[in-house]
Amino acid sequence: MVDVFLVIAIIVAFAILLIGAVYLLVYYQHPDDHNDAYIPKFVVIFGFVLAGWTVLLFPLDVANNEGYAGTCHGSEGASHERLFAGNQLGLESLSQ
Repeated sequence: MVDVFLVIAIIVAFAILLIGAVYLLVYYQHPDDHNDAYIPKFVVIFGFVLAGWTVLLFPLDVANNEGYAGTCHGSEGASHERLFAGNQLGLESLSQ
């Protein structure tokens, strides 16, 4: 099942990266290059977005594959393991 939060996070992160890359390009470009060289500008924007995207994809991949803190499944599984860890040691069950 698709996690809506992760999809929204992807869209917002991509938009922020794209706006940031365009802003950096416009801010640091030479005034004579205002209406010239569109292909190199596109390559620079693509490079900025790709560099930022690779940094942001790692935590997203971890959150998508292992579950992240705060979800019902992630926190429930951790507490479930703590409750029944005593059974492996020969102790009484903590769930009774």
